[in-house]
Amino acid sequence: MNDSNCKYRENNWYYISTSQALKALEIHAYEIDFLIPFWYGITEKGTLVDQSQLEALLIARRSKLPILPIVHNFSDPQMAGLIHEVLTTPNIRQNLIFSIENLLITQNYAGVNIDFEFVPPEDRSYVNTFMEELYRRLSPRFRVTISVPAQLEDNPRHPFSGAFDYGTLSRFADQLNILAYDEHFSTPGPVASIGFVRRVLDYAITKIPRHKIKLGMAVYGYDWVETGGMPRTLSYQSAVNLARQYGATIIYDEDAQESTFTYTAYGVRHIVWFEDSRSFSAKLDLVIRYNLGGIGVWRLGLEDPRVWEVIRKKFPV
Repeated sequence: MNDSNCKYRENNWYYISTSQALKALEIHAYEIDFLIPFWYGITEKGTLVDQSQLEALLIARRSKLPILPIVHNFSDPQMAGLIHEVLTTPNIRQNLIFSIENLLITQNYAGVNIDFEFVPPEDRSYVNTFMEELYRRLSPRFRVTISVPAQLEDNPRHPFSGAFDYGTLSRFADQLNILAYDEHFSTPGPVASIGFVRRVLDYAITKIPRHKIKLGMAVYGYDWVETGGMPRTLSYQSAVNLARQYGATIIYDEDAQESTFTYTAYGVRHIVWFEDSRSFSAKLDLVIRYNLGGIGVWRLGLEDPRVWEVIRKKFPV
């Protein structure tokens, strides 16, 4: 897909209201183009649950940092059933669009980021309809964006990503944040190997104009117990501290372009993979090579502090 050269690439960061994230925001607010905070959950009536953080809001306002609040379906434990009901019922869907519009106006936000997960694949057409109605209502007054799962092909039956039609969504969004991480979760492996990210982008650019693609990048790690089970999430610093605590040697895997180590605690072997400034730099090279519109990083406060220097070097203002 042909696209004009991206003269400026945005450095956007996801945000969750923790003390760690707030501290990072205080330091780096002026270096971020858009903050994408996890602040508004939807209800079964199409209204929004306010989960915003006043301290972060004040820092953003003071720093003139534009905000694209996330509207998500994590406020309800029955996520799939809730989102199905909201998307497929016209009056609830319209109420949600009105709620979003009202939020953006009253809070003076720059736009919105839609982050619906566990959407039943059979609801694909309703996701498209919702985004079209939302885009027609809000654009061009506000930036309309959506976070989408990584895909290697168009598979409408895929249980996690089938509801997201890249091609159609790209017509009704100013940007798509492609969440190119969690390549491994239920079993140990790289969070986002360079080969996986490359394959995701090879498909994405056939469906989405390059300037609309924001590469979703991880700055965290996972700690798996070798015997099985879900991993524990680690910040960069906690991963390094863990290796030091157990005398483990951190190895940078050249094939995956990601750091890893193993350690044994209480007789149980653990496997850790995590992102650092070197792996981050390798993925930024892909953003430049593929001529994408920028990055959306999950999430502020978990990163290797050196990634900021990498960004300054590779995304000059």
